[in-house]
Amino acid sequence: MNLPDVQRGMTIMAEHIQRLNAAIRQVRLRPGAGYMVKESNGGTSIAFGPQMLGGTGGGIACQYFEVTDASDETGLKVEVAQNLIAGRYPDGMGIDFPPFKLDISGNSYIYACIYWDIENLVIGSESDAITILQSSDLLQNTDTLQYILLATVETGGSPLAITNITNVCTQPVPNPCLLDWSA
Repeated sequence: MNLPDVQRGMTIMAEHIQRLNAAIRQVRLRPGAGYMVKESNGGTSIAFGPQMLGGTGGGIACQYFEVTDASDETGLKVEVAQNLIAGRYPDGMGIDFPPFKLDISGNSYIYACIYWDIENLVIGSESDAITILQSSDLLQNTDTLQYILLATVETGGSPLAITNITNVCTQPVPNPCLLDWSA
């Protein structure tokens, strides 16, 4: 960056202003692939729209648990990218594990399911306390299970095929405050 060296009491010349202007333009945020830049009087922000973060129609890849079509001749399947939740791999995932796939039969919701030890307010110590599952219905948290939506899968056509996958693309964050405490 070529900033002018202006000292107190020194005359500011047009060249100094031009160099400042060029330096500001050099570091200005510009729109790019997968995001937009919004400028306002309050400042500048970067906006990542849902259409830019997931689905099957381009955009940038999800960083967390991206769900993709893995259907084969045996039926409809989705593959869920492996990642950690609260420092642990969900059951069936891990280093050097095979790709994690789920069978689906129609429109589906893909969830991370967290089992909570509510006596101590910690995630259960069992190996299957964190799982990835699919459901044809929206699931509600219970007094011990927290469901975190990872993606929705839409199917259609004849023969039945996966037509769209919309990924949430955020890191699942277990939170016991979201359990159903009404019981």
